[in-house]
Amino acid sequence: MTDTSIKEIINHDLLENSNTHEYKQGDVIISEGDASNETMYFIVHGTLSVYKERNKVLEEINQLSAGEFFGEIALVSDQQRTASILVKSDSAKLILFSKSKFVKQTRSNPALMFTILRAAVARVFKAETSFEQLLKAFYNFRPEIISKLNQNKVRATNIKVLDFLQNIHSDVYTKGTIFQREAAQATGQMYFLVRGEVRAIKSINQKNYYLTEYDAGDYFGEISFFSGKPQFASYVVHSEQAEIVAIDRKTFMEIVEIFPEFIFQELKSFIWKLINTEKANSFLKSEIEASRKDTDIRDYKKGEIIIAENDPSNETMYFILNGEFFVLKDRGETRDVVNIISKGDFFGELSLISNQPRSATVMVKSDTASLILFSKKKFIEQTRQNPSLMMSILKATIARLLRAEKSLDKVIKKLPNLDPNLQINLNSSRSENINIFKYVHSVYSSILTKGEKVYSEGDASNGSMFFLLKGSLSVYKRLNSKRLYKVTTLEAGDFFGEMSVVSSLPRFHTIIAASDKAKIASIDKSILQKIINLNPGFLLSLLRTVIWKLIIMEKAVTKYNIEYDMYESNL
Repeated sequence: MTDTSIKEIINHDLLENSNTHEYKQGDVIISEGDASNETMYFIVHGTLSVYKERNKVLEEINQLSAGEFFGEIALVSDQQRTASILVKSDSAKLILFSKSKFVKQTRSNPALMFTILRAAVARVFKAETSFEQLLKAFYNFRPEIISKLNQNKVRATNIKVLDFLQNIHSDVYTKGTIFQREAAQATGQMYFLVRGEVRAIKSINQKNYYLTEYDAGDYFGEISFFSGKPQFASYVVHSEQAEIVAIDRKTFMEIVEIFPEFIFQELKSFIWKLINTEKANSFLKSEIEASRKDTDIRDYKKGEIIIAENDPSNETMYFILNGEFFVLKDRGETRDVVNIISKGDFFGELSLISNQPRSATVMVKSDTASLILFSKKKFIEQTRQNPSLMMSILKATIARLLRAEKSLDKVIKKLPNLDPNLQINLNSSRSENINIFKYVHSVYSSILTKGEKVYSEGDASNGSMFFLLKGSLSVYKRLNSKRLYKVTTLEAGDFFGEMSVVSSLPRFHTIIAASDKAKIASIDKSILQKIINLNPGFLLSLLRTVIWKLIIMEKAVTKYNIEYDMYESNL
């Protein structure tokens, strides 16, 4: 069966056997806030306007035309009407369907019902897309808000349908198998779980969240099946084994022939999901508006320069709400693109702790873009109010530091006579860090004798970072099998090993006690979280230390690259 529109399926028989009404321009079909009358509407001809009340003023939010429908929420819910519908054209003709009439049509006109399902799913997919975008902009959301949206599941209850499904080819998957991955293209199939358990997992801001669990007898994957859109979530086998039947369009219609009410079950599930998702969107929008009330949000156009390389610092960093940006570096007479950043990224963080000139130019790449601007004062406030956002910034900055250290390591190994010792001046940060640690009593600490190693380059990461409470440590890198070069010296108040916060890569340096009775505190991820809860200012202090290291490392990379170019030219 080929896909058709509702307008094409509404035939003479349907019109003759249905409750049809004629309306004139300006007539109100339903009003926002009206009680549900368990009736949905099909537009035979004419154009309708959809209005919502905003501050006691009706605002047009959509238009509907021939072949479209509305009011379907009334079929599964006694909720009040969510919008007002008025006739916009000179006249309009509608078919009115009560719940009982709709169920009858499920049996007599399954093609119409299938098309209605597709239209309903399109609305659900649109709402889910908005929900995902809102979540990505909202770092402090509660995970349970996601799982609550996915509790409406359809089960196979008809004996004849169950017998039919048992006789269709099925596949068996083992625990942990991802047989449909989030964002994968639609396969034209939905699924029935014969036995076992399957979980739906959604990735938001690089974290995986559990949506819902499907048990034997459940259908799943319908949204992608009906909409033809990419998968909204990943489906992962949770039991030791799971037996799954793939249902294509032909199989679906065969199920409908056996049990016509199946379509109505699916529609009810979609409509409830739509209701809940739109409520969640409204909630998130209000939360985001509240959180950004005192934040400077600005819009930009293609080609606008946000910051220019070597401009003085204005102590402002930027979060990308939407759009894409070029990151450019001056190379003599040319300006090269060194990176492209987009929604969810940030830049300018060095300005928060340093009056250093801007290190690159950032220019708008997309047609439009929006940024949130954070002053140092506002940033410190957010450190306390939104620690999850600050942790995301910290992780991204540490990742950038790791890239800089790898680049530095490469260029130093190319210079045979270089004996670097980077002087990382962190005196102001050190005193503040020590003050913070005075309030931390649950951190494991150890005493080192001079020459004792904390860890060696290449050692496996154990997920812990460290804080130097007393004494000094030397940081080394291996130049070759026989020679180490000294990178820098750590003093009391310094953090080190922070790469383990974001990476399971082996240790990047060798750390050796440079003084007797050096005292270090070991901080694993659970202790780190406790410290943040106790004193959110710790995150800002740690971020400041990492940024200072980053500034020094990136300057050293530039300096030694120049020296290497000169060394090569002399050769």
